Amino acid sequence: MGRLEGKVAVVTGAGNGIGRATAIRFAREGAKVVITTRRQDHGEETIAAIRAAGGEGFFAQANVRDKAEIQAVVDKAPELYGKLDILVNCAGVLVWKPFLEQDDEDYNLISETNFRAQIYTMQKAIPFMQKNGQGSIINVASVSAKKPELNSYFYGAFKAATANLTMNVAKEFAPQKIRVNCVAPGPVNTGMTPGESKVPEQVRWMEENIAIIGRLGEPDDIANMNLFLASDEASWITGEMFVVDGGTCISCQ
Repeated sequence: MGRLEGKVAVVTGAGNGIGRATAIRFAREGAKVVITTRRQDHGEETIAAIRAAGGEGFFAQANVRDKAEIQAVVDKAPELYGKLDILVNCAGVLVWKPFLEQDDEDYNLISETNFRAQIYTMQKAIPFMQKNGQGSIINVASVSAKKPELNSYFYGAFKAATANLTMNVAKEFAPQKIRVNCVAPGPVNTGMTPGESKVPEQVRWMEENIAIIGRLGEPDDIANMNLFLASDEASWITGEMFVVDGGTCISCQ
């Protein structure tokens, strides 16, 4: 029996990277998974991978910046599968610019995608978890919440906000057995990783921040932690931020 057998999960930002790896891993462990992403082709690819792994899932296309679209995604889980046990907020964007060049458009994109969307999804998901008498919410943050990084100012600020929001929501809903945690990845091999760029200052950033373990993280490294926090094995853990970074942030302690 899988570690999430009988569970129903919603995963945002599941079109690629950490979100996709998490959705596939959850499905392999027995969860029924509702995924969302903006791009139709990416969503269909993730669902195909879930089914190829022997899992069950549904793709609901949405922009996480739109409250009505998020409501429709969250509603889909109990509509299809009768309940909602797990929410993973993986959707995110990165704007990489010097501080004096970051503008209102960048601020709005980061704040609405990386932070306000997490508020939306939690507010929509928690009532379903209350009906179940339990639930697990995982918000994806970043080591940027703890470690200063040049050129990702709004990104880092809102990742720190995610960590704080996680603690506060966890405190309110712990008596109802709804656990809320966040995972803070270090440099991971996804399309958002600055080191994949050929821009010189981004390459230097990657060289300076490479994990002590000596490799970039992979999406599955983060999916493994998400799986643990979603499972009953983590039933006594809430309100925490777990750094998964290959040692990148050891100097932050």
